[in-house]
Amino acid sequence: MRIGIGLAALLLGGCTLATMEGFDTIAPQGERIDLTGIPGWQDGSFRLGTAEGHVRRRALGATREWGDDPWGEVTQAVIERTGTLRFDVSGSEVGGRIEGRCRYGRMEVQQRSGPLSVSEPARPLRLACAYRFDGRDAGGMDLSGVLPVGPTLAEPRLGTVDLDGTELTVESRHAMTGVRHPAEQPIGYIVSNAAGQAVGAIETNGTGSRRLVLPRAPAERRTAIAALVTLGLFWDPGDID
Repeated sequence: MRIGIGLAALLLGGCTLATMEGFDTIAPQGERIDLTGIPGWQDGSFRLGTAEGHVRRRALGATREWGDDPWGEVTQAVIERTGTLRFDVSGSEVGGRIEGRCRYGRMEVQQRSGPLSVSEPARPLRLACAYRFDGRDAGGMDLSGVLPVGPTLAEPRLGTVDLDGTELTVESRHAMTGVRHPAEQPIGYIVSNAAGQAVGAIETNGTGSRRLVLPRAPAERRTAIAALVTLGLFWDPGDID
């Protein structure tokens, strides 16, 4: 549940860009690479190292209100946020061409009384993707919001990504370097293999660029690229406004 302004906005304010705790620990285990030139608008080009890519994003939404009693003090609404993401990236960094087609959605219940608003998730965020590698169907990713364990502001996401039979676990990270409390929204994600070892990561804070760590093993690398590029380009609507 969130009341008024989110804590994350306060934590991320100012001139210093927050960084994901643990990113620099994972980095030596793989290859550091940057996702750059991410367009601020819905369509455009980007780069993953020397590889070139294109993205098309659409953010949609619909609000259904009820209980708007002119004699009452509280207005209640269900707010939905949905959208799509399409991208392709190809070059030596990728070892071929990866294409992604994704849809996402979430729903919240919001109550307002004068300037005060109270929001809570009714259906957490879900992001579902299908991938192609060199023109053939290759797999997909399913990422969903989950209930947090214990008292925390973080709204965690957990899922899996599979490309040509190589499956990795995808998990959000909310802890920031030098900050005591975690952010509500992810500051980044890690991908882990079947043994539970973190083999890749992305830091999603910032605007036009993202820091990545990619696995060195070719099969894991392609799978991680599909997931991490998706998350780097994704317009995250959060679980509540």
